[in-house]
Amino acid sequence: MKKLEVLYNSECPICSREIKHYERISAGDISFIEITAASALEWGLSEDQAAKQIHARYEGHLVVGVDAFVELWRRLPYYNKISRLFYFSPLKSLANGLYRGILAPLLFSMHKKRSARNSKSDNF
Repeated sequence: MKKLEVLYNSECPICSREIKHYERISAGDISFIEITAASALEWGLSEDQAAKQIHARYEGHLVVGVDAFVELWRRLPYYNKISRLFYFSPLKSLANGLYRGILAPLLFSMHKKRSARNSKSDNF
């Protein structure tokens, strides 16, 4: 299996905690890349686009959202069994709907509010 790269929002406490967990249990065949202006541009994204959902790429393929999680989980102990559940189309459709319709927008909204608060405090 080729090395997987995962682009994630390190400013999101929930995202960071989850990625740190994955990093601890990975066998080193996954690169975890924090979103910066430069890293987002290198992936062909704006910082906001990158922060809206998790992104991963391998073998020239870019995957986003639930598909990115499935690719990540396939390479992790214990999670590789969970990843197989998402090959079942109805479950994958439900997970995509929940992630794209509720979870990702909620996390992105929290990220934008946190960023606005931080920029206000930086101005004082």
